Amino acid sequence: MERSGLSVLLLLLLGITAAAAPAGAGPERRAAGKERRAQFASWDEVNVIAHGLLQLGHGLKEHVDRTKGQMRELGSRLSAHNSSLGRLLRQARDADQPPGRAPETRPPGSLMDAQNLRIEELLQKIKQQQYKLDKQNLQIKSLQSKVSSGAGPTRCWGPVGGEAALMLLPSSGDFTRATALVLLPQDCHQLFLAGQQSSGVFQVQPAGSQPFKVYCDMTTEGGWTVIQRRTDGSVDFDQLWDAYKNGFGDLRGDFWLGLEKMHRLIQEGRFNLLIELEDWEGNSQVIQFVFSLGGESTAYTLSLLGPLSGELENAIGDFRQLPFSTRDRDHDLKADTNCAKHLSGGWWFSTCGHANLNGKYFRSIPRQRHERKQGIFWKTWKGRYYPLKSTTMKIQPAALEAEP
Repeated sequence: MERSGLSVLLLLLLGITAAAAPAGAGPERRAAGKERRAQFASWDEVNVIAHGLLQLGHGLKEHVDRTKGQMRELGSRLSAHNSSLGRLLRQARDADQPPGRAPETRPPGSLMDAQNLRIEELLQKIKQQQYKLDKQNLQIKSLQSKVSSGAGPTRCWGPVGGEAALMLLPSSGDFTRATALVLLPQDCHQLFLAGQQSSGVFQVQPAGSQPFKVYCDMTTEGGWTVIQRRTDGSVDFDQLWDAYKNGFGDLRGDFWLGLEKMHRLIQEGRFNLLIELEDWEGNSQVIQFVFSLGGESTAYTLSLLGPLSGELENAIGDFRQLPFSTRDRDHDLKADTNCAKHLSGGWWFSTCGHANLNGKYFRSIPRQRHERKQGIFWKTWKGRYYPLKSTTMKIQPAALEAEP
């Protein structure tokens, strides 16, 4: 259904293009006509495209709803299969016990272990696919409501001046005098949903904010806005409050986006923070959790809204709210020590020994322990005296609640 809908749209667009070419016009008139047509489209043409998009949206929604039902049924069957395996396992254990003896707890056989592990993996994959389908369903419903209402401007994404932007085409039929309004995406996730698949530097504009540039990572599912990167030590992260507030470094290399820009992106909402770590042996680890970020009046307090996911234990500390600290603005939770001055760089310090991804970059591991503690570390992985090779921090909106 999706392919046939796209084919219809392509044929319509080709027909519109062919019909719009004036016959017998001179080269200059044809060039001017092409330029005008590149800027504006007739209301009938937009109507045809909108109708095609609406049909395609209905088809996609039906496909999503059907797939969701199939996945729920598969999940129920897997859960029932898992329960049956558990009962068989208990019965097998009981059958192995001599009469009169209390049952012993013995490890399950390797076959049972493998089956259980496979079932758990399938359930996790189903949950991930369910989340993606739910999000697509919400997006389709939103598009359908905008297209079917017929009110307000028509929206389409396209490059404007080398930047990804949203073109707002006025709903009036007088396109000869219409001027296209340009809106920028709010973040990299919105850009990803609009079809952008290449990573790079893009201009975004969160609600109520001036535009600014960010690095978008489109290689990870969902589209992520990168807020910090350390790879080669080319940028000194031992900076004062104003530098951490406004940002520093090169978006294509090592950089800190800036606390104020992060706050504008997050706007007190629920966001996923994904942290990628790498050691000097080529090993890597990933940590992810849901958080929100306050404004400058709260010292850009980071609030943990959910448990960490990943193989590593929490190195943020047991505190649910952590203000940001630099050596000239001490907001850490250790009363007798300025952690940013004692270590190096600004961070959401609880006490001084759990984590610091903005510490000093070492191109090789120092021999002296007092130097190593100033490096980039995540205590629950390599300990506080192992300076890491690289880190990346990136954010995207947290998962939407699925509709019933």
